[in-house]
Amino acid sequence: MPVLKLKSPHSLSPDEATARLKKRIAEEAEKQAQYVTELKETVIHPNKSEYSCKVYGFNLSGNFQTTDHEIAIEVNLPFAAVMMKGMIESQLQNALDQMLR
Repeated sequence: MPVLKLKSPHSLSPDEATARLKKRIAEEAEKQAQYVTELKETVIHPNKSEYSCKVYGFNLSGNFQTTDHEIAIEVNLPFAAVMMKGMIESQLQNALDQMLR
């Protein structure tokens, strides 16, 4: 599977950055409920989680980790999304940067 890796610096506490990201994930999943199903979170420790879901019926998984100065995200894309990887990466990076302001 192709892996999309994103990093974004922040000046928030790790807990606040994590809370914002988790809130955004939940909001987007709710807004896109017709396309996003079976959303599951596994908390590894307070500032690191793994996620999985189905988007348009395709399995999607990934994780994030928040440190004192950045959030790192990895998303395992289905092969069907390879041609859209650049667009997906750009949209996610923009959303992440805006969320952390």
